Amino acid sequence: MTVIYLDESGELGFANGSSKFFVIATLATNNAKRLKNRVRKAKKKILDAGWPIEEEIKGTSLFGCQRRYDLSEEFKKNRDLHIENFLKAVLFDEIKIHYSIVRKSCIKDHIRQAEYGIAYNFFTGKLLTRSYNHFEGSIDLIVDQRNKETHHKLPFDGYIKTQIIGECGHSERFSISHMESHDVVGLQAVDFISWSIFRNYEHNDDRFFKMIQPYVGCCDNWYAEK
Repeated sequence: MTVIYLDESGELGFANGSSKFFVIATLATNNAKRLKNRVRKAKKKILDAGWPIEEEIKGTSLFGCQRRYDLSEEFKKNRDLHIENFLKAVLFDEIKIHYSIVRKSCIKDHIRQAEYGIAYNFFTGKLLTRSYNHFEGSIDLIVDQRNKETHHKLPFDGYIKTQIIGECGHSERFSISHMESHDVVGLQAVDFISWSIFRNYEHNDDRFFKMIQPYVGCCDNWYAEK
Protein backbone atom coordinates (compact mmCIF):
# COMPACT_ATOMS: atom_id res chain seq x y z
CA MET A 1 0.00 0.00 0.00
CA THR A 2 1.15 3.53 -0.78
CA VAL A 3 0.18 6.52 1.33
CA ILE A 4 0.51 9.85 -0.48
CA TYR A 5 0.46 13.18 1.33
CA LEU A 6 -0.20 16.20 -0.88
CA ASP A 7 0.45 19.89 -0.32
CA GLU A 8 1.01 23.04 -2.36
CA SER A 9 2.97 26.30 -2.05
CA GLY A 10 2.34 29.59 -3.78
CA GLU A 11 -1.05 30.34 -5.27
CA LEU A 12 -2.73 30.07 -8.64
CA GLY A 13 -4.10 33.61 -8.62
CA PHE A 14 -2.76 36.36 -10.87
CA ALA A 15 -3.20 39.45 -8.70
CA ASN A 16 -0.34 41.93 -8.38
CA GLY A 17 2.13 40.68 -5.81
CA SER A 18 1.14 37.02 -6.11
CA SER A 19 3.83 34.37 -6.49
CA LYS A 20 5.59 33.73 -9.79
CA PHE A 21 5.51 29.96 -9.25
CA PHE A 22 3.08 27.39 -7.97
CA VAL A 23 4.20 24.06 -6.48
CA ILE A 24 2.24 20.87 -5.91
CA ALA A 25 4.23 18.30 -3.95
CA THR A 26 3.52 14.76 -2.85
CA LEU A 27 5.31 12.69 -0.26
CA ALA A 28 4.70 8.99 -0.96
CA THR A 29 5.64 6.12 1.33
CA ASN A 30 4.87 2.48 1.97
CA ASN A 31 5.91 2.93 5.61
CA ALA A 32 3.71 5.68 7.03
CA LYS A 33 4.33 4.44 10.59
CA ARG A 34 8.07 5.00 10.30
CA LEU A 35 7.50 8.48 8.84
CA LYS A 36 5.17 9.32 11.71
CA ASN A 37 7.65 8.19 14.37
CA ARG A 38 10.60 10.01 12.83
CA VAL A 39 8.73 13.29 12.37
CA ARG A 40 7.28 13.17 15.88
CA LYS A 41 10.80 12.94 17.30
CA ALA A 42 11.93 15.89 15.18
CA LYS A 43 8.91 17.94 16.28
CA LYS A 44 9.65 17.20 19.93
CA LYS A 45 13.15 18.62 19.58
CA ILE A 46 11.77 21.82 18.07
CA LEU A 47 9.17 22.11 20.83
CA ASP A 48 11.79 21.45 23.50
CA ALA A 49 13.87 24.25 21.98
CA GLY A 50 11.04 26.71 22.60
CA TRP A 51 8.46 26.54 19.81
CA PRO A 52 4.91 27.17 21.17
CA ILE A 53 3.22 23.82 21.75
CA GLU A 54 -0.16 25.10 20.57
CA GLU A 55 1.20 26.27 17.19
CA GLU A 56 1.70 23.98 14.21
CA ILE A 57 5.30 23.77 12.99
CA LYS A 58 5.40 24.83 9.34
CA GLY A 59 8.31 25.55 7.05
CA THR A 60 7.33 29.14 6.31
CA SER A 61 6.65 30.09 9.94
CA LEU A 62 9.83 28.41 11.19
CA PHE A 63 11.92 30.16 8.54
CA GLY A 64 10.35 33.54 9.32
CA CYS A 65 10.63 33.20 13.08
CA GLN A 66 13.38 35.83 13.41
CA ARG A 67 10.67 38.50 13.41
CA ARG A 68 8.95 37.05 16.49
CA TYR A 69 9.26 38.27 20.05
CA ASP A 70 7.98 35.12 21.77
CA LEU A 71 11.01 33.01 20.81
CA SER A 72 14.50 33.10 22.26
CA GLU A 73 17.41 34.51 20.33
CA GLU A 74 19.03 31.08 20.55
CA PHE A 75 16.03 29.49 18.85
CA LYS A 76 15.96 32.11 16.10
CA LYS A 77 19.70 31.79 15.53
CA ASN A 78 19.27 28.07 14.94
CA ARG A 79 16.19 28.28 12.69
CA ASP A 80 17.99 26.78 9.66
CA LEU A 81 19.28 23.92 11.79
CA HIS A 82 15.75 23.19 13.03
CA ILE A 83 14.50 23.07 9.44
CA GLU A 84 17.37 20.83 8.35
CA ASN A 85 16.79 18.42 11.23
CA PHE A 86 13.07 18.25 10.42
CA LEU A 87 13.82 17.49 6.78
CA LYS A 88 16.34 14.82 7.76
CA ALA A 89 13.57 13.09 9.71
CA VAL A 90 11.27 13.20 6.67
CA LEU A 91 13.90 11.97 4.22
CA PHE A 92 14.61 8.25 4.45
CA ASP A 93 14.81 5.30 2.10
CA GLU A 94 11.11 4.42 2.16
CA ILE A 95 9.80 7.76 0.89
CA LYS A 96 9.67 9.31 -2.55
CA ILE A 97 8.93 12.91 -3.47
CA HIS A 98 7.10 13.92 -6.64
CA TYR A 99 6.35 17.52 -7.51
CA SER A 100 4.94 19.81 -10.14
CA ILE A 101 6.53 23.21 -10.67
CA VAL A 102 4.41 25.71 -12.56
CA ARG A 103 5.68 29.06 -13.80
CA LYS A 104 2.35 30.88 -13.73
CA SER A 105 3.22 33.16 -16.64
CA CYS A 106 3.38 30.01 -18.81
CA ILE A 107 -0.12 28.77 -17.99
CA LYS A 108 -2.09 28.59 -21.23
CA ASP A 109 -4.99 31.00 -21.61
CA HIS A 110 -7.66 28.28 -21.70
CA ILE A 111 -6.47 27.03 -18.29
CA ARG A 112 -5.87 30.51 -16.88
CA GLN A 113 -9.37 31.68 -17.82
CA ALA A 114 -11.20 28.52 -16.77
CA GLU A 115 -13.50 28.32 -13.78
CA TYR A 116 -11.78 28.44 -10.41
CA GLY A 117 -10.43 25.03 -9.43
CA ILE A 118 -9.80 23.61 -12.88
CA ALA A 119 -6.13 24.59 -12.96
CA TYR A 120 -5.44 22.91 -9.62
CA ASN A 121 -7.26 19.73 -10.63
CA PHE A 122 -5.41 19.68 -13.96
CA PHE A 123 -1.89 20.06 -12.54
CA THR A 124 -2.54 17.66 -9.65
CA GLY A 125 -3.99 15.04 -11.98
CA LYS A 126 -1.00 15.31 -14.31
CA LEU A 127 1.47 14.96 -11.43
CA LEU A 128 -0.23 11.89 -9.98
CA THR A 129 -0.60 10.09 -13.31
CA ARG A 130 3.00 10.82 -14.32
CA SER A 131 4.34 9.58 -10.98
CA TYR A 132 1.96 6.60 -10.81
CA ASN A 133 4.62 4.01 -11.67
CA HIS A 134 6.32 4.80 -8.34
CA PHE A 135 3.24 3.72 -6.35
CA GLU A 136 2.59 0.17 -5.15
CA GLY A 137 -0.71 -1.55 -4.43
CA SER A 138 -3.68 0.29 -2.99
CA ILE A 139 -3.41 4.08 -2.62
CA ASP A 140 -4.46 6.42 0.18
CA LEU A 141 -4.20 10.07 -0.90
CA ILE A 142 -4.35 12.52 2.00
CA VAL A 143 -4.89 16.23 1.32
CA ASP A 144 -4.99 19.19 3.72
CA GLN A 145 -8.69 20.03 4.01
CA ARG A 146 -7.83 23.72 4.34
CA ASN A 147 -6.49 23.73 0.81
CA LYS A 148 -8.47 26.54 -0.79
CA GLU A 149 -7.77 25.24 -4.30
CA THR A 150 -9.89 22.06 -3.96
CA HIS A 151 -13.06 23.93 -4.79
CA HIS A 152 -16.41 22.28 -3.99
CA LYS A 153 -17.95 23.31 -7.33
CA LEU A 154 -15.33 21.37 -9.27
CA PRO A 155 -15.03 18.14 -7.28
CA PHE A 156 -11.38 17.30 -6.80
CA ASP A 157 -11.90 13.69 -5.68
CA GLY A 158 -13.88 12.56 -8.70
CA TYR A 159 -11.47 14.16 -11.16
CA ILE A 160 -8.40 12.61 -9.53
CA LYS A 161 -9.97 9.16 -9.28
CA THR A 162 -10.96 9.35 -12.95
CA GLN A 163 -7.38 10.19 -13.91
CA ILE A 164 -5.78 7.43 -11.81
CA ILE A 165 -8.27 4.73 -12.79
CA GLY A 166 -8.86 5.81 -16.38
CA GLU A 167 -5.37 6.90 -17.40
CA CYS A 168 -3.26 4.56 -15.27
CA GLY A 169 -5.51 1.50 -15.16
CA HIS A 170 -5.44 1.39 -11.36
CA SER A 171 -7.64 -1.49 -10.17
CA GLU A 172 -6.91 -1.69 -6.44
CA ARG A 173 -8.39 0.40 -3.65
CA PHE A 174 -7.95 4.16 -4.03
CA SER A 175 -9.16 6.52 -1.31
CA ILE A 176 -8.92 10.30 -0.91
CA SER A 177 -9.14 11.93 2.52
CA HIS A 178 -9.24 15.64 3.34
CA MET A 179 -7.83 16.13 6.83
CA GLU A 180 -6.53 18.83 9.15
CA SER A 181 -2.77 19.13 8.87
CA HIS A 182 -2.30 19.58 12.62
CA ASP A 183 -3.79 16.08 13.07
CA VAL A 184 -1.70 14.32 10.40
CA VAL A 185 2.07 14.12 10.73
CA GLY A 186 2.47 13.24 7.04
CA LEU A 187 0.78 16.51 6.00
CA GLN A 188 3.14 18.40 8.28
CA ALA A 189 6.03 16.60 6.61
CA VAL A 190 4.94 17.37 3.04
CA ASP A 191 4.43 21.01 4.05
CA PHE A 192 8.20 21.28 4.57
CA ILE A 193 8.81 19.55 1.25
CA SER A 194 6.55 21.84 -0.79
CA TRP A 195 7.92 24.91 1.01
CA SER A 196 11.53 23.87 0.27
CA ILE A 197 10.76 23.37 -3.42
CA PHE A 198 8.87 26.67 -3.64
CA ARG A 199 11.68 28.55 -1.93
CA ASN A 200 14.15 27.20 -4.48
CA TYR A 201 12.18 28.44 -7.49
CA GLU A 202 10.52 31.56 -6.10
CA HIS A 203 13.46 32.92 -4.09
CA ASN A 204 16.48 31.19 -5.69
CA ASP A 205 17.32 29.67 -2.32
CA ASP A 206 18.35 26.04 -2.78
CA ARG A 207 19.71 25.29 0.71
CA PHE A 208 16.85 22.98 1.66
CA PHE A 209 15.95 21.91 -1.87
CA LYS A 210 19.38 20.27 -2.19
CA MET A 211 18.51 18.00 0.73
CA ILE A 212 15.40 16.61 -0.94
CA GLN A 213 16.74 16.20 -4.49
CA PRO A 214 18.08 12.64 -3.96
CA TYR A 215 14.57 11.55 -2.99
CA VAL A 216 12.76 13.03 -5.99
CA GLY A 217 11.11 10.52 -8.29
CA CYS A 218 9.09 12.63 -10.72
CA CYS A 219 9.35 16.34 -11.51
CA ASP A 220 6.44 17.53 -13.63
CA ASN A 221 7.92 20.66 -15.14
CA TRP A 222 5.62 23.46 -16.37
CA TYR A 223 8.53 25.87 -16.29
CA ALA A 224 9.33 26.79 -19.90
CA GLU A 225 9.02 30.39 -20.96
CA LYS A 226 6.30 31.29 -23.49
